[in-house]
Amino acid sequence: MPQTLDDQAALHLAPNLVVRAARDDAYQIAWGQGSDREYFITDSADLAGLLATMPRTTTVIDARRQLEQGLRTSTVEAATLVGHLVSYGYWLPEPAILTLGERSWLDVGWEDALDLHMATRGMIWSHDYSGNPQVMTRYHVTKNVQPDSPRPMRRRPVRTETVSLPEPTDLGVDYWRAHDGRRTSRDFRTSRINIDDVATILGLTFKPRFPASDPYLYTSQSYSLGAPFHAYLITGMEGAPEELRKNYAVYHYDSNAHELGLIRTATELDQFDALLWRQSYVNHAPIMLVICVDWQQYMWKYRFSRAYRFVLTECGAFMQTALLIASALGLKAFQTPAMNDIAMCKALDVADHEIAPLYVATFGRH
Repeated sequence: MPQTLDDQAALHLAPNLVVRAARDDAYQIAWGQGSDREYFITDSADLAGLLATMPRTTTVIDARRQLEQGLRTSTVEAATLVGHLVSYGYWLPEPAILTLGERSWLDVGWEDALDLHMATRGMIWSHDYSGNPQVMTRYHVTKNVQPDSPRPMRRRPVRTETVSLPEPTDLGVDYWRAHDGRRTSRDFRTSRINIDDVATILGLTFKPRFPASDPYLYTSQSYSLGAPFHAYLITGMEGAPEELRKNYAVYHYDSNAHELGLIRTATELDQFDALLWRQSYVNHAPIMLVICVDWQQYMWKYRFSRAYRFVLTECGAFMQTALLIASALGLKAFQTPAMNDIAMCKALDVADHEIAPLYVATFGRH
C-alpha cells in the first residue's frame, strides 16, 4: 500500500537513478545499488520524462502537483503514485550524500563510470557447483538459475582463406628469465616476426592446454573457461610472416583448428596508430593482436551486471600470458587498452555490442 505522507515532507531522489528506453516502446526507471537496485517498466513516455527531470529535492505536495499536471490525472491518483514511488524507494526521506571519494570521480568527469560502479556494487552472488551445472552462479543467493537456452555457439566469422599454423615452439626458458626480461617497447622500426612466433603466442595463450587427453582449460586464469574470448590478428605493412598477407590483413584465430582465417583487408588504414588514437608507438610493428569478448557467450553464463567487471579481469589474464610468452621468445611488445572503438570495430568487421575489442598488443623481433 502506498504511504500516507505529509504534504510538506521532503523527498530526495534515490542514488544512481537512471531513466532509459527499454524494448517494446517502454521505459525503465532504475535506482539503487547492487542487489538492492530496484526498477519498474512503464509505457508512459510522459511518466518517464517526469521522473527523469524531477528536482533532486522536492516536497510531497510539489511532486504530486507535477505528476497531476504532467500526466493530466486526478489529485487522488497523483497522490497514490507518489506514495508508491516512495514505497519503492524512488524517493527517500533523507538525501543520499556523496562521499568525498565519490565526488572525486565526478571531479574528473567519471560520472558514467560512477553510475556503473555503484549500480553493480554490493551485488550478491555466489557459486554453486552441486550437480555439475553448466551455470553455477546463484543470484541473490536464493537459487541457482539454469538457463532455458543452450550455451551459444562459439562465433566463427566468415573467412575467405585459412592459414594452418605450426605447433607452438618449445620455449625452453626459465620462468624468471622470461618474467624479468619483460619490457614495454615503443619502437618497432625494422622489426619482424615469423609464423612460429605467431603460432606460439596464439597457441599457448588462446588454445586450451589441459588436461592433455581432452583439453578445455587455458594457461590463463579464466572464470568463463575462455570460450567468450577471441583473438584477432592484423598484419602491418612490413615484417609480417611471409605466410600471411601484409598491409593490414585481418585474421581471426581458430583455436580448435589452430589456424588463422582471413576476414578482410582493412584498406581504410594507413598506419596502426589510426586504431589507437594516434599512439605512434605501434607504427611499423609487423603484427597487432586484438583480444575481444563475445558478450552473448559471457552473458549466458553470468546473468548479473556485475560480471561486466569480470570480463576486464579475464581479458587482462589472457594478455599477461601473451606478453610473458613474447618475452620468452625474445620479442618486444607494446600493449594498450586505449583504442579508437569505432575504428577498431570497423577494421575487424565486428559490432562492439556483440564482439567487443578490449585490449591490444603489438609484437616484433628485435
